[in-house]
Amino acid sequence: MAETIIRQLMSRGEEIATEVTNRLLANEAFVEMLKKGIAAKEIVDKQVADGLKRINVATRKDLSRMEARIAALEAELEAAKAPAPKPKKAPRRKAR
Repeated sequence: MAETIIRQLMSRGEEIATEVTNRLLANEAFVEMLKKGIAAKEIVDKQVADGLKRINVATRKDLSRMEARIAALEAELEAAKAPAPKPKKAPRRKAR
């Protein structure tokens, strides 16, 4: 019973969201403002990226490469720490 009510509420919520979205997208003034907002965000994103590059802040790509390099170095270090295999003992010579 509770699941049925939840499904009905979700369905109604989806209907309302769709109706509101359709009304907004039908409004030319809203669409124009939306386009301007998206364009402004793109400009801000580019300017922020340029600013961070100028002050030499690492990008996500740089950080990913560094993380991969650190992981490789850690693996090398662990391999170097591993005890070397013990050499086989030479058979003892009998005393004369």
